[in-house]
Amino acid sequence: MSQELIAKAEELQVACNYVAVKTLLFEAIDGGDKSVDLLWRGARNCYDLAQETQDKAEKEVLVRKGFDLAKTAIEVDPSSPASHKWIGILYGSLGEFIPTKDKIANAYVIRDHFLKSVEINPKDATTQHCMGKWCWTILQIGWIERQAASLLFGTPPSSTNDECRGYLLASHEITPTIHNCNALGDLYYQEKNWAEAKKWFSLALTIPAITENHKRQHEEATKKRDSC
Repeated sequence: MSQELIAKAEELQVACNYVAVKTLLFEAIDGGDKSVDLLWRGARNCYDLAQETQDKAEKEVLVRKGFDLAKTAIEVDPSSPASHKWIGILYGSLGEFIPTKDKIANAYVIRDHFLKSVEINPKDATTQHCMGKWCWTILQIGWIERQAASLLFGTPPSSTNDECRGYLLASHEITPTIHNCNALGDLYYQEKNWAEAKKWFSLALTIPAITENHKRQHEEATKKRDSC
């Protein structure tokens, strides 16, 4: 693995040039380089490209490919926090394409991968955000899904608003992002704390939107801010 290649990939990643990142990374991966730093970046790239497309079939192909790369990355190096982070993210993305039973079962696996990543590297904003979003997702589980989880596992996964808020605020302190500001806005909105919700949705709009996904997040923040 070339450190120059990694440096160039990160430069392109910061610029959100995901297609160029793909070309660079997969030329090396498909050429036989299975180093962990390439594999998890390949998984991340698949996720990024999946977030940009509106084609569900294309999105599923990308998510499953990214999942396989992240799984291989963990096999290569089980102590890699980035690999645990990205397999957790891609497990979550698979939820759109799998049965409810599998989706519920994966909730525990996702949590464990995120917690492992946080344990190894607590200063990663994305992982803190992911744990916050995991908590949020669990808080939104409906009665039917909760009953199904109880039948399958005895005790369904649980969380609290304060736990969710703690992770999201930790993420914001490390690196503010549109997604994380929107997530905090959603949490305060659900609590009917309109002033705080409006503050976070407004803050999301101060962060530049570079990608199509960012632009959709801005549209969402505008609508929600105006409804506070």
